[in-house]
Amino acid sequence: MQRRTLLRWMTSAAAMLPFERIRVLAQPRELTPEAIAMLHEVAPTVLPSSLGPARTRAAVDRFVEWTREYREGVALSHGYGHPRLQKTGASPVPGYVGQLAALDANARANGGRWSALDAGTRRALLDAAFAKAGVRGLPQRPAGQHVVVDLMAFYFRSSDANDECYAALIGREKCRPIAITTRRPAPLPDQSRDRGELFAISATSAVSVMSEDPHAGS
Repeated sequence: MQRRTLLRWMTSAAAMLPFERIRVLAQPRELTPEAIAMLHEVAPTVLPSSLGPARTRAAVDRFVEWTREYREGVALSHGYGHPRLQKTGASPVPGYVGQLAALDANARANGGRWSALDAGTRRALLDAAFAKAGVRGLPQRPAGQHVVVDLMAFYFRSSDANDECYAALIGREKCRPIAITTRRPAPLPDQSRDRGELFAISATSAVSVMSEDPHAGS
């Protein structure tokens, strides 16, 4: 095949491909290193301070792993009285990358890196981002509206968060023998009631950034 003929064939073949499909294929399928770094930087603002740096980082790492394992079109479990089968939608990763880049840009426009901003400025930036994304509350599972809200849902709806809140090994979302449910859960190692209360206060404060929008419900 001559070079000119080959080029004509390649051009015509490209013209036959749906442009929307080309755009989808060009979108990132995994969080970029920059996006992951920004997520780690934002996480201490919305996750409980009682976790400490190491466990906060581990929570973000688990969320990042969840994004890598996300599959589209997978049937979701549904409760009694909800017979309609639902499936996972398109990957939220492309939106996540854009949202984290926007938070980074807004932080720099307000004086520097996210971690260098005061708490009030960080909260205001999150309020604006959540309002723009149409967030009205914490979903039961990551829903793709905004990456920070999904990180919060991923953690606060987890068994680990429930255990941390009550300072006990409850294992709410884990398979347990029936006999265990009749016993008082064992306390978490090196936990105290004060720490559990601190977690509950932190969780309430984090969720409140979504519930104080004066335009909610309008």
